[in-house]
Amino acid sequence: MAYDLEEQESIDQMKAWWDTWGTPVTAAVCVVCLGFAGWNGWQWYKRNQTASAAGAYVQLQHAVANNDAKNVASLSSGLISSYGSTIYAPLAAFVASQAALGSGDFAAAEEKLKWVIEKSNHPEYETIARVRLAGVYYDEGKLDDALALLDAAKPEPRQKSIVLDRQGDIWRAKGDVAKARAAWEELMKVADKNDPIVRVVQYKLGALPTVEG
Repeated sequence: MAYDLEEQESIDQMKAWWDTWGTPVTAAVCVVCLGFAGWNGWQWYKRNQTASAAGAYVQLQHAVANNDAKNVASLSSGLISSYGSTIYAPLAAFVASQAALGSGDFAAAEEKLKWVIEKSNHPEYETIARVRLAGVYYDEGKLDDALALLDAAKPEPRQKSIVLDRQGDIWRAKGDVAKARAAWEELMKVADKNDPIVRVVQYKLGALPTVEG
């Protein structure tokens, strides 16, 4: 096909531009396309992981309902190992720890709760795990360990009350009425007045001795 002079100049300019920038542009387009494909692939992977974890969690709940301690232990461990990044992993750890406590296996309960604290990427569940593990330490008489665990907590605003309540319990068990009172009174300031914990803590405060010591 014959081109007039103006068209030929435009074509020559385009060829010159392509000789200079064609390869980088092609590479950039490829990077963008690969990035988009990778992002879509990652989203699919996460959705697939979550769906699989949900199915595993349903199986775990069935094992709990059937009081099948052996399956509860194995299913929870498998879920945590295979789907540790999903929301169902800390939930499985909580279920397993509760079952372990029910059978008197404090070590197994501690192991699952420590996993949530150290490995889970869900801060709210980490706080819950700290409160529950502090409760286990409380039952074992490890009061200083329990306090250290709670002191390191970084609760969401709505979780402050459960941390303060547990701290109050531990200070009371240590015989430090003043610190127990301080924790519970702080709870009364931050808790929602409709929160059931408020009534419980009111009772605890009322049961404290007048003379502290």
